[in-house]
Amino acid sequence: MWPYSHIPFQWSVHRQEAPDASVEHFEFLAEDDRDPRRDFFESLSRVIGERGHIVAYNASFETQRVEDLVHWFPEYRARVEEMKGRVWDHLPFVRRNVYHPDFRGSFSLKSVLPALLPELTYSGMEVGDGEEAGLAWERMLRADIGIDEKGRLKRALLAYCGQDTWALAALLSSLREKRQRRRTTVEGSIG
Repeated sequence: MWPYSHIPFQWSVHRQEAPDASVEHFEFLAEDDRDPRRDFFESLSRVIGERGHIVAYNASFETQRVEDLVHWFPEYRARVEEMKGRVWDHLPFVRRNVYHPDFRGSFSLKSVLPALLPELTYSGMEVGDGEEAGLAWERMLRADIGIDEKGRLKRALLAYCGQDTWALAALLSSLREKRQRRRTTVEGSIG
Protein backbone atom coordinates (compact mmCIF):
# COMPACT_ATOMS: atom_id res chain seq x y z
CA MET A 1 0.00 0.00 0.00
CA TRP A 2 1.01 3.63 -0.37
CA PRO A 3 -0.46 6.94 0.80
CA TYR A 4 -3.81 7.81 -0.77
CA SER A 5 -4.31 4.29 -2.13
CA HIS A 6 -7.91 3.30 -2.70
CA ILE A 7 -8.94 0.45 -0.45
CA PRO A 8 -11.97 -1.34 -1.87
CA PHE A 9 -14.14 -2.07 1.14
CA GLN A 10 -17.68 -2.21 -0.24
CA TRP A 11 -19.64 -3.23 -3.30
CA SER A 12 -23.26 -3.57 -4.30
CA VAL A 13 -24.64 -5.48 -7.26
CA HIS A 14 -28.17 -5.48 -8.60
CA ARG A 15 -28.23 -8.46 -10.94
CA GLN A 16 -30.86 -9.12 -13.59
CA GLU A 17 -30.51 -12.33 -15.60
CA ALA A 18 -32.84 -11.18 -18.43
CA PRO A 19 -34.61 -7.88 -19.33
CA ASP A 20 -37.94 -9.09 -17.92
CA ALA A 21 -36.49 -11.02 -14.93
CA SER A 22 -36.64 -9.76 -11.37
CA VAL A 23 -33.64 -7.89 -10.00
CA GLU A 24 -31.64 -9.50 -7.20
CA HIS A 25 -29.47 -7.50 -4.81
CA PHE A 26 -26.10 -8.60 -3.39
CA GLU A 27 -23.72 -6.59 -1.26
CA PHE A 28 -20.44 -6.69 0.63
CA LEU A 29 -19.10 -4.41 3.34
CA ALA A 30 -15.87 -5.05 5.24
CA GLU A 31 -16.83 -4.75 8.90
CA ASP A 32 -13.50 -5.03 10.69
CA ASP A 33 -10.00 -3.68 10.33
CA ARG A 34 -8.55 -6.70 8.51
CA ASP A 35 -7.36 -6.14 4.94
CA PRO A 36 -10.63 -6.35 2.93
CA ARG A 37 -9.16 -6.57 -0.57
CA ARG A 38 -9.14 -10.36 -1.08
CA ASP A 39 -12.63 -10.86 0.42
CA PHE A 40 -13.89 -7.90 -1.61
CA PHE A 41 -12.68 -9.34 -4.92
CA GLU A 42 -13.54 -12.98 -4.32
CA SER A 43 -17.09 -12.23 -3.16
CA LEU A 44 -17.65 -9.78 -6.04
CA SER A 45 -16.28 -12.27 -8.54
CA ARG A 46 -18.68 -14.98 -7.32
CA VAL A 47 -21.73 -12.72 -7.59
CA ILE A 48 -20.83 -11.29 -10.99
CA GLY A 49 -20.30 -14.74 -12.44
CA GLU A 50 -18.78 -15.40 -15.83
CA ARG A 51 -21.39 -14.21 -18.31
CA GLY A 52 -23.45 -11.14 -19.08
CA HIS A 53 -22.74 -7.44 -19.06
CA ILE A 54 -21.46 -5.62 -16.03
CA VAL A 55 -23.20 -2.25 -16.14
CA ALA A 56 -21.51 0.73 -14.54
CA TYR A 57 -21.75 4.51 -14.68
CA ASN A 58 -18.42 6.19 -15.36
CA ALA A 59 -16.87 2.72 -15.43
CA SER A 60 -13.28 3.95 -15.46
CA PHE A 61 -13.34 4.40 -11.67
CA GLU A 62 -14.73 0.93 -10.97
CA THR A 63 -12.50 -0.83 -13.48
CA GLN A 64 -9.44 0.96 -12.10
CA ARG A 65 -10.26 -0.23 -8.57
CA VAL A 66 -10.48 -3.83 -9.79
CA GLU A 67 -7.29 -3.34 -11.82
CA ASP A 68 -5.56 -2.09 -8.65
CA LEU A 69 -6.22 -5.50 -7.11
CA VAL A 70 -4.02 -7.13 -9.76
CA HIS A 71 -1.03 -5.16 -8.46
CA TRP A 72 -1.59 -6.66 -5.02
CA PHE A 73 -2.83 -10.09 -6.17
CA PRO A 74 -1.34 -10.99 -9.57
CA GLU A 75 -3.21 -14.30 -9.55
CA TYR A 76 -6.41 -12.32 -10.27
CA ARG A 77 -5.12 -10.91 -13.60
CA ALA A 78 -7.06 -13.25 -15.94
CA ARG A 79 -10.30 -12.85 -13.99
CA VAL A 80 -9.94 -9.05 -13.85
CA GLU A 81 -9.31 -8.85 -17.60
CA GLU A 82 -12.37 -11.03 -18.26
CA MET A 83 -14.51 -8.83 -16.00
CA LYS A 84 -13.24 -5.61 -17.61
CA GLY A 85 -14.14 -6.98 -21.04
CA ARG A 86 -17.78 -7.33 -19.97
CA VAL A 87 -18.22 -3.78 -18.61
CA TRP A 88 -20.81 -1.59 -20.34
CA ASP A 89 -20.68 2.03 -19.28
CA HIS A 90 -23.96 3.99 -19.07
CA LEU A 91 -22.17 7.35 -19.13
CA PRO A 92 -21.11 7.52 -22.81
CA PHE A 93 -24.52 6.19 -23.86
CA VAL A 94 -26.34 8.84 -21.84
CA ARG A 95 -24.00 11.58 -23.11
CA ARG A 96 -24.70 10.65 -26.74
CA ASN A 97 -28.44 9.99 -26.47
CA VAL A 98 -30.08 11.72 -23.52
CA TYR A 99 -30.31 15.29 -22.31
CA HIS A 100 -32.54 17.04 -19.83
CA PRO A 101 -32.32 20.72 -18.76
CA ASP A 102 -32.14 19.59 -15.14
CA PHE A 103 -28.76 17.96 -15.85
CA ARG A 104 -27.49 21.57 -15.75
CA GLY A 105 -24.59 20.62 -18.01
CA SER A 106 -23.42 17.70 -15.87
CA PHE A 107 -23.72 14.04 -16.78
CA SER A 108 -22.77 12.73 -13.34
CA LEU A 109 -25.13 10.13 -11.93
CA LYS A 110 -26.04 12.57 -9.16
CA SER A 111 -27.26 15.02 -11.88
CA VAL A 112 -28.82 12.55 -14.31
CA LEU A 113 -30.74 10.53 -11.76
CA PRO A 114 -32.94 13.26 -10.25
CA ALA A 115 -33.74 14.63 -13.70
CA LEU A 116 -34.82 11.29 -15.17
CA LEU A 117 -35.94 9.40 -12.05
CA PRO A 118 -36.75 12.01 -9.39
CA GLU A 119 -38.05 9.35 -7.00
CA LEU A 120 -34.49 8.02 -6.63
CA THR A 121 -32.68 10.67 -4.64
CA TYR A 122 -29.65 10.85 -2.39
CA SER A 123 -30.99 13.82 -0.45
CA GLY A 124 -31.62 13.00 3.15
CA MET A 125 -29.34 9.97 3.11
CA GLU A 126 -26.81 9.90 5.93
CA VAL A 127 -24.13 8.88 3.43
CA GLY A 128 -24.69 10.64 0.13
CA ASP A 129 -21.44 10.37 -1.83
CA GLY A 130 -18.21 8.41 -2.10
CA GLU A 131 -16.17 10.71 0.12
CA GLU A 132 -18.77 10.47 2.89
CA ALA A 133 -18.75 6.68 2.46
CA GLY A 134 -15.00 6.49 3.03
CA LEU A 135 -15.25 8.63 6.14
CA ALA A 136 -18.22 6.64 7.49
CA TRP A 137 -16.39 3.33 6.95
CA GLU A 138 -13.30 4.65 8.70
CA ARG A 139 -15.46 5.75 11.64
CA MET A 140 -17.30 2.40 11.70
CA LEU A 141 -13.98 0.59 12.18
CA ARG A 142 -12.90 2.67 15.15
CA ALA A 143 -12.82 0.85 18.47
CA ASP A 144 -14.03 3.88 20.42
CA ILE A 145 -17.60 3.89 19.13
CA GLY A 146 -20.43 1.77 20.42
CA ILE A 147 -22.22 -1.10 18.74
CA ASP A 148 -25.30 1.05 18.04
CA GLU A 149 -23.19 3.64 16.21
CA LYS A 150 -21.42 0.90 14.24
CA GLY A 151 -24.80 -0.53 13.24
CA ARG A 152 -26.10 2.88 12.19
CA LEU A 153 -23.03 3.52 10.04
CA LYS A 154 -23.24 0.05 8.50
CA ARG A 155 -26.89 0.62 7.53
CA ALA A 156 -26.02 4.04 6.07
CA LEU A 157 -23.16 2.62 4.01
CA LEU A 158 -25.23 -0.27 2.69
CA ALA A 159 -28.12 2.09 1.84
CA TYR A 160 -25.84 4.47 -0.08
CA CYS A 161 -24.02 1.80 -2.09
CA GLY A 162 -27.29 -0.05 -2.74
CA GLN A 163 -28.85 3.20 -3.97
CA ASP A 164 -26.01 3.61 -6.48
CA THR A 165 -26.51 0.21 -8.09
CA TRP A 166 -30.31 0.30 -7.83
CA ALA A 167 -30.14 3.65 -9.63
CA LEU A 168 -28.24 1.99 -12.49
CA ALA A 169 -30.79 -0.82 -12.74
CA ALA A 170 -33.67 1.68 -12.67
CA LEU A 171 -31.96 3.98 -15.20
CA LEU A 172 -31.38 1.08 -17.59
CA SER A 173 -35.01 -0.01 -17.24
CA SER A 174 -36.25 3.55 -17.78
CA LEU A 175 -34.12 4.01 -20.89
CA ARG A 176 -35.38 0.68 -22.28
CA GLU A 177 -39.00 1.77 -21.70
CA LYS A 178 -38.39 5.14 -23.37
CA ARG A 179 -36.80 3.42 -26.37
CA GLN A 180 -39.72 1.00 -26.65
CA ARG A 181 -42.28 3.85 -26.46
CA ARG A 182 -40.35 5.75 -29.12
CA ARG A 183 -40.26 2.70 -31.40
CA THR A 184 -43.99 2.16 -30.92
CA THR A 185 -44.69 5.84 -31.70
CA VAL A 186 -42.48 5.79 -34.81
CA GLU A 187 -44.00 2.52 -36.04
CA GLY A 188 -47.50 3.87 -35.42
CA SER A 189 -46.82 7.03 -37.41
CA ILE A 190 -45.32 5.09 -40.33
CA GLY A 191 -48.17 2.61 -40.63
